[in-house]
Amino acid sequence: MSTEIYDAMLADWIICELPDDQRFLAGRIVDDHKGRFCDGTHITTALVVSPVEAIADGHVVETQDSRYRLVDRYRADDAVFAKLDAWIGAQPAPPTLGDVLATNDGELFAAYILRGFRQATAEAVWAHSNDR
Repeated sequence: MSTEIYDAMLADWIICELPDDQRFLAGRIVDDHKGRFCDGTHITTALVVSPVEAIADGHVVETQDSRYRLVDRYRADDAVFAKLDAWIGAQPAPPTLGDVLATNDGELFAAYILRGFRQATAEAVWAHSNDR
């Protein structure tokens, strides 16, 4: 466990990737020392300024305005995303939706759609939060 000072813990977290190699996190707040959020509140963070290598359970990650100790990364999709990444890596060119459908693998199709959905959602959330 990290002994670094942090503002809150972020549990069940995922990385939200933006097209310009920037990222923010989404997760559930625990023990907010600043009193901004009740335990269990789901949030998205400001942009992460820590190196990508620092984004791991037990580490303290700095965003543009806060420091979060990361706990219990959301892992439910790890196996299916690993399968998708292995399949993509074996393709001679970046696959299209048609390529995925041609595999007749529902799990691969679901992972492909979920990854695209998460990227689009991250972009929409980020654009909306910056419009305020």
